[in-house]
Amino acid sequence: MTPIFVRDNESIPTSDRIPVLPLRDVVIFPYVVIPLLVGRPASLAAIEAALAEDKIILLVSQRDGEKQEPAAADLHRTGVIGRVVQVSRLPTGTTRVLVEGIARARVTRYIPGGNVLRAAASPLPFEGIGTQDPETEALSRRVLNSFEEYVGLHRRIPPEIVTIIQSTDSAERQAFGVAAHVAVRFELRQSLLEADTLRH
Repeated sequence: MTPIFVRDNESIPTSDRIPVLPLRDVVIFPYVVIPLLVGRPASLAAIEAALAEDKIILLVSQRDGEKQEPAAADLHRTGVIGRVVQVSRLPTGTTRVLVEGIARARVTRYIPGGNVLRAAASPLPFEGIGTQDPETEALSRRVLNSFEEYVGLHRRIPPEIVTIIQSTDSAERQAFGVAAHVAVRFELRQSLLEADTLRH
């Protein structure tokens, strides 16, 4: 059966053998568009495979960023289904890839084979999403207010990011938007991605 990932009102069917792009010391969240520099042969092969198929790729962080050629056991089991938006080959030999995070995914199994690691993955929606109680709404407002103060103290984050995040009526979009822009340790970012609920 084809896994279907849902983002807002968009349904994205995927194969059960999605090319995997291992990430070093980076955690990507849904709804976020981010440029990546890719140089490892296996990673480049995963990008090429995604482009040849449906542009869908599984973005999964390595447990140890120092590992040059990670195997399945070296990767987390929670990642993000992403879409390859743009690819630019640089004179240095590396490739700049623009990827868009679509939805959280739980890897059910990694499938080694050939020069591209692939995975079967299932959607990982939050528990109780869509049931906003007053306590959660109050918590959400506090987080957004704190984030606004945080951005005011950090010059590297454009102030319009706050406006964009506040203007969305999706609690999930707001949570991932904040998580993507807060400078915290890699391990904490991964735990935010793996959270069961938005109140994590």
